[in-house]
Amino acid sequence: MLRTDEGEQVLTAGMCAGFPAGSQNGHQLVNRSDRPARYLKINNRDPEDRAEYPDVDLAYRKAADGGAVFTHKDGSPY
Repeated sequence: MLRTDEGEQVLTAGMCAGFPAGSQNGHQLVNRSDRPARYLKINNRDPEDRAEYPDVDLAYRKAADGGAVFTHKDGSPY
């Protein structure tokens, strides 16, 4: 199940979903079946990659060492 700001949509084998850079549409994949689900995530590994999670006070950015830094949206430590 793909959850977005517009609601939920069932994704089946072979389907894809895309979100352009800078899109403010929060999205989440949820497996409601009794079987494992697989998905392929494609990313350009941009060193400036960052994200904000609209449903919670959470932001992500890459650290200089390649790790992840999670903060509140105002930049204060999480």
